[in-house]
Amino acid sequence: MVVMHVSVPDSGGEDPKDQLNKWTWGGTLRFPLALFLLVKVLLLLVAATVFLKTPLFKTDQLCLSEDCVNTASNILRAMDRNTDPCTDFYQYSCGGWIASNPVPDWTATWDRLALLRESLMQSMKRLLERNEINNNSSEPDGIRKARALYRICMDTATLESKGVLPIRQILQMVGLPPDPPTNSTDENFDWLLTVARTRRLLGVSMLIGMNVAEDVRNSSVNKIVIEQVSPGFGEKYLLQAEKFSTEIKNYKKYITQMLTAYTNFTGVEYFAEDIVNFSTHIAKVMTPSETRRSPNHLFHEVNLIELANGPGIDNDSWRFVNWTRYLNIIFNDTTVILDRRNDTAILLDLPYLQKLSKLLKTSDRVIVERFLWWSVFSTVAPLTLTKFRSLGFEFSQQLLGLQSRTPRWKGCTSNVNANFGLALSYLYVKSHFDKEHRDKALEMLEDIRKAFEDAVHELDWMDGTTREKTLTKLHAIRAFVGYPGWIMNATQLDKHYKKAHVIEGNLFDTYLNLTNAAVRRNLQSIRKKPDRNRWVASATTVNAFYSATLNSVTFPAGILKPPFYGNGIAAIDYGAIGAIMGHEITHGFDDQGRRYDENGNLKQWWSTATLTHYHEKVRCIIDQYSNYTMPDLGAAFRVQGYNTQGENIADNGGLRAAFEGYKRREAVTNSMHRRLPGLPDVTPDQLFFLGFAQIWCGNSTLGALKSKLVDGVHSPNRIRVIGTLSNSKEFAKAWGCRLGTPMNPVNKCVLW
Repeated sequence: MVVMHVSVPDSGGEDPKDQLNKWTWGGTLRFPLALFLLVKVLLLLVAATVFLKTPLFKTDQLCLSEDCVNTASNILRAMDRNTDPCTDFYQYSCGGWIASNPVPDWTATWDRLALLRESLMQSMKRLLERNEINNNSSEPDGIRKARALYRICMDTATLESKGVLPIRQILQMVGLPPDPPTNSTDENFDWLLTVARTRRLLGVSMLIGMNVAEDVRNSSVNKIVIEQVSPGFGEKYLLQAEKFSTEIKNYKKYITQMLTAYTNFTGVEYFAEDIVNFSTHIAKVMTPSETRRSPNHLFHEVNLIELANGPGIDNDSWRFVNWTRYLNIIFNDTTVILDRRNDTAILLDLPYLQKLSKLLKTSDRVIVERFLWWSVFSTVAPLTLTKFRSLGFEFSQQLLGLQSRTPRWKGCTSNVNANFGLALSYLYVKSHFDKEHRDKALEMLEDIRKAFEDAVHELDWMDGTTREKTLTKLHAIRAFVGYPGWIMNATQLDKHYKKAHVIEGNLFDTYLNLTNAAVRRNLQSIRKKPDRNRWVASATTVNAFYSATLNSVTFPAGILKPPFYGNGIAAIDYGAIGAIMGHEITHGFDDQGRRYDENGNLKQWWSTATLTHYHEKVRCIIDQYSNYTMPDLGAAFRVQGYNTQGENIADNGGLRAAFEGYKRREAVTNSMHRRLPGLPDVTPDQLFFLGFAQIWCGNSTLGALKSKLVDGVHSPNRIRVIGTLSNSKEFAKAWGCRLGTPMNPVNKCVLW
């Protein structure tokens, strides 16, 4: 997944197309906009002759469309042409953008993805607020529900009037006392009931992660999946207490402040100490991410009788968790009646579950109760009073370096998008998405898929049998671009949201209703055949995805905007969204994706000899990225080459496939040879690599950068550019970088 944000779409009051319409009559461009474009072009041409001191090429080589003019302007502003591109291409491409785009006070990271998300957020806000001006009764009911949720979310006065009563009610609903547990726990406290009810009623997993999902070894069926779950604060921070002493100290401070704001409870410092200590115990029994990533990490499938009885090792401790009762509570109020003999559960982290049961059996009951109480309280409290949200901001300020709180409307818009994303997609597609973009994007995707296929044919480390199976999987990858067509049918959209109830004036009950509907829908999918045509994200998403079990790639409408797509010149588009397309395709063959076959089933389909060569080449990438550090943090914080290997493999393979896909398209159309005004000395091949580098221009706070290096599966943006391009012979050729320069090292890591 790309995370993993450029003329930027208008983030002001109107849609760019609406602005353009104001200046047109019968399709003819009116004078003011024409004059504006002419002046902009002339300024760029002056820049070409004066600033760049290079002669202009023939006009038939220049793209002077509005898109190209905007793209050229944005590229020039982002660059730092005082830097040698063969020394530091990231600074060369992004130095100007970095200098002029500091991290906004209300966030910890700011890059091209974030900027595009901000624009999309503004668009969604306008769509959600539009009914105050024009209440259209013909709109689908799902849209009215989305707007109602936004209204009650924004109604902070009503939230404040209810005080902490909703918190106390929810705590009691899940079997917890309304006030923090004292030093002696209630003898009637039932930790299992609390864990199961919290999962069922709030959709929150504590201690045990439980879900219904595809069986990774047979993706045509859904089964119960049980796995480990984080204690609520980063386990890598907890396991390195000395290195992250400041972060842990701030977490304890946050706990004490939240409790003090809630009640007159005494002994808050001891309470916070208990939470951190028990969280650390959980972190110690968790399976490390490196182990979970390893192909030797085993999945265990048991029927529900075997689950209840135990794995044969320390069964007494295992049975401390009454698994039959746990599942019965979760599946309560559904249409499912579990069959203990025939229904099975897939255990993704058996060692963790074994150690957890022993930890729970030997731990002080009041400590467990306090941990669960805090887990629920800290989840629901920020949904109520401003004072709790303010304390959450202060904690984020200390941890990540935020300077101001995120505006309420952004949180509410995100909330609506999470619950009614398809309804928002309906509005967004109708008003902001050019349907022709989908066809062009699919054409690009096929160019890149074909380029990947050509590369597979040329691999000298892959035997014929594995090559054939690789191509079979490649051809089987299904593409979802733009939006699912069915959402534009109002009847189908309303059917989808029929059981999603929004209660006017009551955010908490609405939250419970929507959560209950989503959890019930998931639980009732057990034994059903998964929908292999489902989208993994709504159209109102600025990201891209690969699903291993679906063997599909998804590119929502939200990311099909400049600077990723629609830049007016194909070289830029292939370098930007094309590299992302190649990235997602390559995920099907990274260290994780390669373990799944063309049907999304976990299966060993590689020959032993080919797999040996594969691991050798992956080791090169792991070692390369493990040597990168970020100067702002010092040598103690390095890129985790092992944990980021999947994304790094995808970046490298994706760029290579996109470049070859671009060259394929170039061979069949002369339009690929156009250049940009103000950049006549930059060849189309060079523009391709500029397009790639500039989508990763970004800034972040030191806290966010540290978090990314500690827990992230993506390398920092700078490393994504430097690491990928330094492995590209095509880049070195395009920019004339001598062998041995930083951007053209002698040793290169090439896998796909």
